[in-house]
Amino acid sequence: MYRAYRLASFLAERLLRPFFPGRFRPPEAGPVDLWMHAASVGELRVAEALLAALASRGASPRVALTLQTESARRLAQRRNLPAQVFSAPWDGPRTVVRTLEILRPRVLVLLETELWPNLLAEALRREIPVCVVNGRLSDRSFPRYLALRRLFRPLLERLTFVGAISPLDRERFLALGAPPERVEVVGNAKYDLLVAEKERVDLEGLSARLRLREGEKVVVFGSMRGGEESLVREVVRQLAAREEVRFVVAPRHLERVSSFKKALEDLGLSLEFFSRHRPARIVLVDEIGPLFGLYGLATAAVVGGSFVPKGGQNPVEPAVWGVPTLFGPHMENFREEVRRLSGAGVRMVQTSAEALSLLRQWLDEEGTRREAREALQKSLSALLGASERYAARILRILNGSHPS
Repeated sequence: MYRAYRLASFLAERLLRPFFPGRFRPPEAGPVDLWMHAASVGELRVAEALLAALASRGASPRVALTLQTESARRLAQRRNLPAQVFSAPWDGPRTVVRTLEILRPRVLVLLETELWPNLLAEALRREIPVCVVNGRLSDRSFPRYLALRRLFRPLLERLTFVGAISPLDRERFLALGAPPERVEVVGNAKYDLLVAEKERVDLEGLSARLRLREGEKVVVFGSMRGGEESLVREVVRQLAAREEVRFVVAPRHLERVSSFKKALEDLGLSLEFFSRHRPARIVLVDEIGPLFGLYGLATAAVVGGSFVPKGGQNPVEPAVWGVPTLFGPHMENFREEVRRLSGAGVRMVQTSAEALSLLRQWLDEEGTRREAREALQKSLSALLGASERYAARILRILNGSHPS
């Protein structure tokens, strides 16, 4: 099956080169110790956490970081990471061979689900140790990989190490052919960045932008998706009479801002966009980036993408701030996080009525909020530290002490 893939990707190289020249341009770099291969902004965060963990151990390997998307590449260059950053090569045999000959990595690190057959085959042919870090196979991607397991099994069974985010991800890598003795549950490296990121947030500046007054309480609706407008509207409508409560609504995608505005603008409450720096009972976030900091101002949070079948959004971001958090029944993309955090501080609800009942309790009872913060602090410890564990394993492989 690999022969068919190799032939098809070989023929595609000529056809695609004029349209995606950056994906075929050889990297301008000398030999490196680590080649980290990633997809987009999400995987870039894994790379950042891993590079920080390596630095904390006093290691300074030569690193090439390749990224699939242009937005992620530009962001990585702005972050001034201790790595040379390039566009990821197209997975064609000639392109991959040329890249490997230029970079000559001692270890190839694939972040999350960057399993490309030609890259794997050529690296393994050169006896380069190949690792998967933050390994993740989602409900959506796993069936596709499973349908192609005849292609992937001969490659995955030769991997040096697979670090999986959760037990479910480990089982899925095993189903594709990775050897059980080389697949471990290590955790999600992204969350270590949140602790450092929290320290850099200017809460006073954000509070000033919202014009918050002493005694006011804030409910943050984070990463809301299309189809969740009615839920947000109902919760805000029911809590509108409580003049001390402010509402911050952050759609997951900016193109949804208008639909949430339409859903909320006839409730008789003042409404403003976050970008305008004006006080209002309802603030619609129309910028990319401030949500994590806004969770730090929240009395309670609602995590979106979970009341519609979108797989949910990240409940760890409000949890890092100790904010009581609720979400809907669709959290398939965050099963492990939900399992670790569920309890007094993080709760699943099915309906807007359940959400309202819980929010009223959190808004009214300081003791309940304090219990939630304490529970979240205990639960978070189980989700942190993965980047250090990955860094330790990679350094052992670089030093040659790994299973053959």
